[in-house]
Amino acid sequence: MKEFERIIEDYIKWIKDNTHLRAIDGNKHIEISTPFLDRHNDNLEIYAYKEGPNIVLTDGGYTIQDLRMSGMELTSPKRQQIFQTVLNGFGVKVGEDDALMIEANSSNIGQKKHYFIQAILAVNDLYSLSQESVYSFFKEDIERFFGLNEIYYTKDIKISGRTGFDHNMDFVISASRNKPERLIKSLNHAKKDTVTPLLFAFADIQAIRPNETKNIIIYNDTEKERPVPGEVLSAMQNYGVIGIPWSQRESRVAEFQLI
Repeated sequence: MKEFERIIEDYIKWIKDNTHLRAIDGNKHIEISTPFLDRHNDNLEIYAYKEGPNIVLTDGGYTIQDLRMSGMELTSPKRQQIFQTVLNGFGVKVGEDDALMIEANSSNIGQKKHYFIQAILAVNDLYSLSQESVYSFFKEDIERFFGLNEIYYTKDIKISGRTGFDHNMDFVISASRNKPERLIKSLNHAKKDTVTPLLFAFADIQAIRPNETKNIIIYNDTEKERPVPGEVLSAMQNYGVIGIPWSQRESRVAEFQLI
């Protein structure tokens, strides 16, 4: 238990130490520079402003505009469906000038900021859909794989952790007589800044759930131009998270089945 608490504390300290605020527009907006990186390895920046009793967080339209400049258009029905599913999962909407935004209040601003950053990182990862080597959304591939192998699961479940934050699990496989509960996250682009929030989420949940629960990340290792960094694999191992590469899914089926 102490180990999980240390992971949570270290993660929160890392965020606090590497988050910087700057007032702009005559103090009407606050620019928040976060330690999370986009696919250009630039720090994600979001903006906060008051609207009545609420606080609005926005990216100022950067995320969608950046995708477009890189050749990724969200015009096809399939891409629109995937895009909207990502936003709905985090309670994020699209406002004027393609700005991603989420409303918060003084009591839930921390949780909403957490959701908002995860949504931006997920939308950022949609860039992979513009590459010819990727034909379908990774999460859908996993669902199809589970179906073909009669693996029974519940998807898109929010689970609270010790910090009070809710974390969205892509898949949850219930415990059986012979197997423990399994919490599963999918990771299409495995790098330090995408795996770190997942390790925090697992540790936060594990701190208040049975020790026998298994935490699993299924990561895409099939794109040769995007090799999975060794530090990502080491991080998963060090924090007791089972990493299953997509290329080895057939040999790892038993880890998902109930018997």
